[in-house]
Amino acid sequence: MKNYTICAYMRLSDEDRDIFGRKVESGSITSQRRLIMDFINRQPEFKGCNVIERCDDGLSGRFFDTRPQFTEMIELTKKGKINCIIVKDCSRFGRDYVELGDYLEQLFPFLGVRFIAINDHYDSDKCEGGLDIAFKNLVYDIYSRDLSKKVRESKKQMAYQGKYSAGQTLYGYRKKKKDKHKLELDPEAAAVVREIFDMRLAGMGLTEIARNLNDRDIKCQTVYKHEKGEATNHGDGFESMCWTSGSVYQLLCNEIYTGTVVSLKSGFDKVSGKLKRKPKDEWIRVEGMHEPIVTKEEFCQVQDTFSEQAPAAPFKKQHYRCGVCGRGLNRRNGEDLYCARGYYLKEDCECRSVKDKEPYLDEVVLRDLKSKMQRVMKREELKLKKNADKAAGVDTVHSLKSALESTKKAKQILFEKLADRSIDRETFKEKKQGYDAEIAELEQKISDASMVEQLAKDSDDEAAERIETAKSFLDVTEMTEEMWEKFVKDVFLYPDDRMEIHWNFED
Repeated sequence: MKNYTICAYMRLSDEDRDIFGRKVESGSITSQRRLIMDFINRQPEFKGCNVIERCDDGLSGRFFDTRPQFTEMIELTKKGKINCIIVKDCSRFGRDYVELGDYLEQLFPFLGVRFIAINDHYDSDKCEGGLDIAFKNLVYDIYSRDLSKKVRESKKQMAYQGKYSAGQTLYGYRKKKKDKHKLELDPEAAAVVREIFDMRLAGMGLTEIARNLNDRDIKCQTVYKHEKGEATNHGDGFESMCWTSGSVYQLLCNEIYTGTVVSLKSGFDKVSGKLKRKPKDEWIRVEGMHEPIVTKEEFCQVQDTFSEQAPAAPFKKQHYRCGVCGRGLNRRNGEDLYCARGYYLKEDCECRSVKDKEPYLDEVVLRDLKSKMQRVMKREELKLKKNADKAAGVDTVHSLKSALESTKKAKQILFEKLADRSIDRETFKEKKQGYDAEIAELEQKISDASMVEQLAKDSDDEAAERIETAKSFLDVTEMTEEMWEKFVKDVFLYPDDRMEIHWNFED
């Protein structure tokens, strides 16, 4: 019985997702998981098999390479780490019938991967697909295109009608109970929004406004909504959240506070298969849809204060976090890192002591990484040496094949002796049974030895590849973006100058 490593793949598109409240994943994903696991548990051949999951929630099935979990699953199949994929139906795997056919008819058979679509009654080990599965794939593709078109058209109509269609309400407003597409004032939050605009119009800076709000213990937008029982994009960490210059800036730039509903700020790019932000002149604006908090003139005056500021410096990714609150550190003067939360809150905040020079921190991370690379090289070189010593002390496939050839020749000579009547039939039968048993034993040994040699070769190849990878990074003089992405998960800095590095690999 074949030993399977099964991947249960689940997907739900953005058009038919059903995420409400605080649910982490869509209900349809949960039902897909239950269906697949029930199917696996009913199959005796899958008993004891390793099962992993990959799930793309809220992503279209028409595009394959823009789904991160799908892409990771395919990479694992190419590496031989997955040899069976199970989905609810073919539409969960993908809705482009041409590319779906390439996977089912070409890639998976080549890799020896079994594919099962439960509701389509398709199992690549028991059927060849044929016209039935091809027709279903075509129907899925047509359905997907038609559904996407209807959803886009519906959103466009709602935008032109000035209906508020966002899942979460904006700070300062709440959705009307009788009409979820209409907004009404949230008096408590609206008063804070009005005050923020007044402070900006009075000439206060963004950081100054944030500190003022925090000093008065006014909850920031996310914490306020969380305490009111509204859904947020955050699952935890509310105790460390506060007003920042960034959150104040975003609030001041939102035109919805003038009573205008702004929709379709982003659009679907057919080339990349991703959402891209549209130019502002392409946004759909409908004025007078709800009670304003500020006038149009006041909003424009605030925007003018931003246009007078100097242009921002070129973006440079920052990789360090505060060990106290978990926030990403801010950069100042090009190389000074600090936790901004300590400057938005009162003096007794521990975050105020989290600061250091970025070049020095990079140097520490690089030094630690190189040390680990050296250990990897030594470990893999030792493994290669052990494999070589082990191979030298055992029978090779070549020697076993030579023995098999000799035994087969001896058996042939036995037949010749019987033909010449040099031996009687009873002696012939007895010796033939001995040769047959020896030949069967040698063939089994050759098969086992070939497998051992291949596994050893694969192991040696992987070890050699790891050695080369380690070597390629030993001579670098600074941390590159490739190294950050490949090796480092998070780096936390604490008030006592302690650094905690979380790697993307086991130590």
